[in-house]
Amino acid sequence: MMHWCEPYIGQAYSRGDADCARLVCRVRAEVFGLPVPTDAEAERAASRLGRVAQMADGVEAFGLRVNEPKEGDAVLMVCRGRPSHIGVYCLVDSEPCVLHAMENAGMVVKHRIRDLSQVMLSVEGFYRWK
Repeated sequence: MMHWCEPYIGQAYSRGDADCARLVCRVRAEVFGLPVPTDAEAERAASRLGRVAQMADGVEAFGLRVNEPKEGDAVLMVCRGRPSHIGVYCLVDSEPCVLHAMENAGMVVKHRIRDLSQVMLSVEGFYRWK
């Protein structure tokens, strides 16, 4: 049986349209049937000091930090010392993974959480949506 994350892998990355934050919102709505921030909220967050502020604003507004993530929870990641990337937690064949839209890969990818350091990322925290 195919995991819910598989159809997303390989989809093109496009800043502002199909980037990491938009992927999280799409998965939240399409797979888990949960509400997402409106375009106005997303645009307002994006205008405040770039992506780092967008991630911080989004996590503060919509997330509740958890220690034991479940499928669909947000994974906030650190790149170059700042939380600036976000993905979706998934458990594939009992392996904790993150589905995320990577700008430098040009597409949506899935990484095992234990392998994130190979792509210069680390987990800042896991967040359940409020």
